[in-house]
Amino acid sequence: MNVLIGWFSSNTAALGILGAAVAFIVSTWQQVSQRRAEANERQFQAFHKVVENIVSPDRKDGSVYIDRLAAFTFELRHFPRYYDFTERLLMRLKKRCIDEPCPQADIFEKEIDLTLEHIQRNK
Repeated sequence: MNVLIGWFSSNTAALGILGAAVAFIVSTWQQVSQRRAEANERQFQAFHKVVENIVSPDRKDGSVYIDRLAAFTFELRHFPRYYDFTERLLMRLKKRCIDEPCPQADIFEKEIDLTLEHIQRNK
C-alpha cells in the first residue's frame, strides 16, 4: 500500500497531465458526436424539403414546373443515405408520369432515369 501511495505522490504531475488529456479527448469526442448529429439533422431536413417539392409541388403551367421537378430530382443524388427510399420514390413517380402524362413530362422522366442510374452506380 505504501508503495502505491509513494508511486502516486511521485507521479502527481504525470497523472495530472494524463487526466487533462483524457478530459480533452472525451470533450472532443462529445463535440464531434454533437456536430455529426446536427449535420445528420440538417441533411434530413434538406432531403425531406426536396422530396416535398417533388411530390407536392406548386402547380404551374409549362416548362418551369417540369424544369423545377427535374432540378429537385437531380438534387436527390446528393443524399446517399436515402438512396433506397429515393429509388422507390422515383419509380413511383415515373409510373405516375406514364399513367398521367403532362406537358414536357419527358424532361422529368429523363431526369428520373439519370438519377436512378446514378444511384445504381453509387449504391
